[in-house]
Amino acid sequence: MVFRILLAAALLLLTNIPATAGEQVIASIPAGECTLRVEAAENWPTLRLRAGHPNYRPCLIDKAAMTRVLSQAFSKPDPALTSRVFTSLALGRLIEYPWLAQFLALHAVHDPAWDAAVGKPVMVHINRYVADVLASRKIVQEIEAPLREHGYRISGVSVEKVLVGGFENVPQLEGPRRKGKIPFDAQVWFRLEHFQ
Repeated sequence: MVFRILLAAALLLLTNIPATAGEQVIASIPAGECTLRVEAAENWPTLRLRAGHPNYRPCLIDKAAMTRVLSQAFSKPDPALTSRVFTSLALGRLIEYPWLAQFLALHAVHDPAWDAAVGKPVMVHINRYVADVLASRKIVQEIEAPLREHGYRISGVSVEKVLVGGFENVPQLEGPRRKGKIPFDAQVWFRLEHFQ
């Protein structure tokens, strides 16, 4: 339990740091009390969504804000986007996107491939399970829409550092709390494929 708390604290600090040397801000929008940015790393082919709060508090990013910042980044492409090919879009912590964390948790609790009593998948590694759930066509289509106009599609999902716990850990979840252990957070990357 102590390890999970320390891991969550470390992940929180990592996701709220400002852009550093070697990262270019492509688009930026206000998202509640936070700022949501699309950044391009200088030395590797990754775009990163990064949410930051001026007082380093957690950010909760809704679907509309995510779509807006991606649309802004890809509607008038920055030279950093047009001169390179990117292979991934890093989200950081899933818990910062309550709609995605809710989708994952609610899927798992109803999925016979997830054992809610012990908090792990029945057959596959937990990272593979979470990646497969987040690769759902419904999720991919929503995130991919603003990227397609610039010749990108999502070809898969990669995750690591999955956190499992009760429904009280799922942000902004409404309705009755279900019993059992579900995945609610992870580090997430959407793999990108350039098709133009």
